Amino acid sequence: MIIGEYGKFVLVTYCGMVLALVAMYCFIYGQVANGMMCFIVSGICDLFDGKVANSFERTDYQKRYGVEIDSLCDMISFAALPAVLILTQLAFNGWSILLAAIYVLAAVTRLATFNADTKNSEKTSGFFIGVPVTYSALVFPLTYLATATWWSEGVQWILPIVALGMAYLFVMNRPVPKPRGKAYLFFCLLALGSLIALWRL
Repeated sequence: MIIGEYGKFVLVTYCGMVLALVAMYCFIYGQVANGMMCFIVSGICDLFDGKVANSFERTDYQKRYGVEIDSLCDMISFAALPAVLILTQLAFNGWSILLAAIYVLAAVTRLATFNADTKNSEKTSGFFIGVPVTYSALVFPLTYLATATWWSEGVQWILPIVALGMAYLFVMNRPVPKPRGKAYLFFCLLALGSLIALWRL
């Protein structure tokens, strides 16, 4: 016997984490476009894993487990993965290490604050406090697409700005409307368009 839950209600969460690991491999070995595609799909998994989990009948323990495993997988997909992106795409020096550290600190702070203080209130309100870390799964691939298309040398300048901007948005103490209805459709279409564009690079 082993501990943990491996039912269908956590399958999408686990798939998102595995895709994040594949994306890290791609970044490390220079397959950036493939890594970005995995990053996007990992974000889509996180966008819908809660809806999938809620479609199954679960015990109270399984519900608590699902919440915790989702947050832990988010640390891999949307904190560690972008850090690997930063460290592999920028010159590896003290500046890139500091930038990756700032980004990861902001991301895990956002996740920890959500878990400690706002989990219940965010579930019952129409707003997040700060930008969810999942949004990085669109922002970074779109940034890569823009630089690869129009200014390939600009990644050394644009990526740090985007990383610092996202870090600030994660920890800002302001309400951010939750995506609903048409917003979900917009995100899905944007993700699909980005995947097609990355595939054609």
